Amino acid sequence: MYLIFTEDDGWHTNQLLEAFKNNNKDAETAKINKSSIIIDSEPRIIFEGKEVSLKEIDGAFVRGIPGGTLEEVCFHLDILHFLELHNITVYNNTVCIEKSVDKVRTSCILNANKIPTPNTYITSNIKDLKKFRNNFSGELCVCKPIFGSQGKGLEILDDDNVHPDYENLNNVYYLQEYLKHPDGKFADWRLFVINDKVVASMTREGSSWINNVANGALCKFFEPTDEMIKLAVDSSLALGMNYSGVDIMLSENGYTVTEVNSIPAWKGLQSVYEDKNVAEIIIKDFLRVCEENRIC
Repeated sequence: MYLIFTEDDGWHTNQLLEAFKNNNKDAETAKINKSSIIIDSEPRIIFEGKEVSLKEIDGAFVRGIPGGTLEEVCFHLDILHFLELHNITVYNNTVCIEKSVDKVRTSCILNANKIPTPNTYITSNIKDLKKFRNNFSGELCVCKPIFGSQGKGLEILDDDNVHPDYENLNNVYYLQEYLKHPDGKFADWRLFVINDKVVASMTREGSSWINNVANGALCKFFEPTDEMIKLAVDSSLALGMNYSGVDIMLSENGYTVTEVNSIPAWKGLQSVYEDKNVAEIIIKDFLRVCEENRIC
């Protein structure tokens, strides 16, 4: 049996269940924030009211991990570590999820691997925040929560909005330079990487600077350049991902990686492909990794 950790039973979950069915595999869904573990001579997990021995689980696919307190988030990740310690494949692997859900850590890793990413200033010190803000004098900067996705909690700081929403950011301030597209468009690219190969890509064009599908961006088919493909694959490798959604923007200084997602959505991406089933490609690779780990 395979587990799908998900926050809801929507489109993505249904796509995954269908892909498992097409590959003649049994899969069940579980909400990780409603799951429990038992650590004794017969390690077990409890989900959806069922108590299951880890010996019955062939692999776990992570589709969603909810936010929460530090303790809650740590426990959710501990469940994934618990499975991996018992030689159960977790996809994406737990360490890369830990790296990528934290924007600070992601920025550090991309920078250390010489992958172009926006200039970033991070602090929990108000004095340093004011100093960092002055570095952008006359220019816009973006303030982001270090945890979060789908454009939630993002702010532009400018002459009219000088200070970020302190409460929303839990006293950690992550400031990035605002990247202007040379043509003045609100556009970026999402490249989907599986097993170190770009398998699908799209352009996202929006009507505002928060440019993603959740905020109504228009998705269009796009054939990436060799430079973009290398950036996406290098970014995925740097964070040790099985699969990823890599976001790239074009600025006056060239292509820049803005996000590397370890639990990427693909509904918008699927909409630009008639002859390709993204969920099927993901699950085939997941099953490949599970099989390789069993042999090892």
